[in-house]
Amino acid sequence: MLVDYHVHGIGHGTSKHTVEEISAYLETARKRGIAHVGFADHDRYLDEYNVEAIREAALRYPDVQVRLGVEIDYIRNADDLLQKMTSQYPFDYVIGSVHKIEGWDFDHPDYIDKYNDWENDELYRAYFAHIKEVAEKGLFSFIGHLDLIKIFNYRSSRPILELAEEALQAISKSGLPCEINTNGLNKPVAEVYPQRILLERCFELNIPIILSSDAHFFHEVGRDLDKAREIAWSVGYRKVATFHRRKCYMENL
Repeated sequence: MLVDYHVHGIGHGTSKHTVEEISAYLETARKRGIAHVGFADHDRYLDEYNVEAIREAALRYPDVQVRLGVEIDYIRNADDLLQKMTSQYPFDYVIGSVHKIEGWDFDHPDYIDKYNDWENDELYRAYFAHIKEVAEKGLFSFIGHLDLIKIFNYRSSRPILELAEEALQAISKSGLPCEINTNGLNKPVAEVYPQRILLERCFELNIPIILSSDAHFFHEVGRDLDKAREIAWSVGYRKVATFHRRKCYMENL
């Protein structure tokens, strides 16, 4: 079963939660055989959510299960704010993602020069320390793009498993799934998140998976999810996580 739980109906302020625009996302999902679509916009757009529009659009597509989520950009020492954001609407799930290190938007192309201020191994250590905290907070439903730090193809010199192991252990202990996010195929790194060796370690640690396109436009819904499923299957996964009312359910992949 193909699912897409990381869909941005507002994009980067390029769309709105209107019935017609949400319907365009769901039409693409139907054409691509996506069984579940989860709308999870960035937390900075919470005030622009229109839950009723999403529900009305969903009625037009009874063959597509629609879920409501949010992608939270993890901030250290801001538990009250994070709790408030995760409870603002009746979310089915909350994605925990790391996009910033010490206030630096490391995945934004305008700030790529700041990579030169870091030694790559130290940067990866700092990144995975944040991921570990996300797993331990108890606020999130799954981990977003596990190795996003590779987006511009800056790689660590030490083995990635060594740098990520503590975070992976924390994720395993928490029971949170990790997504296979296909948007990395469209970034300079040209690789899904997470890279195969990390996904294999996730499988060894019994970390569930969920599938995501990270779509920011309607035509991107479900993009390359067939590839994600093939990768997951080749690693050994036979189940995929789904969510409803903050509970996780495992379905046949």
